[in-house]
Amino acid sequence: MEHLNGSWGALGTNYFIRDFVDFQKAMVEEEEAEGGEEEKSIVKRGGVDVNNLPMFLEWPEYLFWKGFVQYHSESNKTVLDRFFITFAIHGNNLQSWPARGDALREWRKVVDKYSSEFGLSVFSDDGIYVDLIENMPTDAWQSAVATLACMAFICFVFMYDVPTVIVATSIIASIMTGILGILSLTGTDLDPIVMSALIISIGFSVDIPAHISYHYHTSSSENGIRERLHQTLSSVGFPALQASVSTSLCVLSLKFTSIYMSNAFVKTMITCMILCVFHALVLLPSLFAIFHRLFSLCCVKTSPIETK
Repeated sequence: MEHLNGSWGALGTNYFIRDFVDFQKAMVEEEEAEGGEEEKSIVKRGGVDVNNLPMFLEWPEYLFWKGFVQYHSESNKTVLDRFFITFAIHGNNLQSWPARGDALREWRKVVDKYSSEFGLSVFSDDGIYVDLIENMPTDAWQSAVATLACMAFICFVFMYDVPTVIVATSIIASIMTGILGILSLTGTDLDPIVMSALIISIGFSVDIPAHISYHYHTSSSENGIRERLHQTLSSVGFPALQASVSTSLCVLSLKFTSIYMSNAFVKTMITCMILCVFHALVLLPSLFAIFHRLFSLCCVKTSPIETK
């Protein structure tokens, strides 16, 4: 473990056996006459006498090792139950969650070689989050697909208009794809924090396009496409801008801190707000106009056949 990349070596390792061996050697040297030949032979072979462990743990300079060791006495003998060792690694790359995951997997790879013999296991404070990183892509696309499916179903229930539902769902899918693409281009890794912010942003991406789609659907179809879009944007356009600006201002307050969690959340939410406004107020009306034009052309072409 001390030879892995980024390790501090023995300087960053807390391993009680090293102090225990030094303690036992010093005890044998000072009380050579009382130590016994058996104990001397153990020390000479580089081993330790576990029966000296209680004395070692009561020694003033070694009292802190009590938190690392568990043992019990059985038939006037000391039995070592379990102990733990701490290792330290360093590196600027450890600011990235995927790098921490790689380091943890290296530890586990080494420990797995001896786990059956010694019953070893690895614990890391970040382990619960690092283990989630491998599932992040799957969780991300499942959340996105579930959101799209629910949005399409709800739009269909309230609007009952297939073209409108298709356009609205496509816009939301485009916003999700844009958020992921921009985060990737800016060098943001898909870690648990970004995943949480991404799920929240997916919920926000549904809001404004849904309002635009619903107001367009409920507008009078007797009016032309220009009038319908004018009514829709005049009713929802400015409130949508107000909502996006107010949300962005609230989120930007987190930028005053240098915490990674806050910066990741701000980047994700601001990206979401910009894409939502652009898609809902520019692309969505354009698509409605294009679909209306195509539908009108199809009706014009089929009308002569129907009259015959």
